[in-house]
Amino acid sequence: MSIYLKDLSVVSPSMARFVALELPLQSLTKKDIVKCLKALGVKKSEILSLKWKQELWNQLQFFSTSKI
Repeated sequence: MSIYLKDLSVVSPSMARFVALELPLQSLTKKDIVKCLKALGVKKSEILSLKWKQELWNQLQFFSTSKI
């Protein structure tokens, strides 16, 4: 099964958690990860504009499991 986040206009928080916990980093783009972070309520530009995909991925995994 393939999931293409670029085709989705809105990503739900539950979808973002699924992406963070079940999909491999290699299958995502930076835009996909940012879209998921926004779905989880992340608004800080310092986080959303991180340069490296791995840094964004780490933030997504953190926020997907936190209760913030």
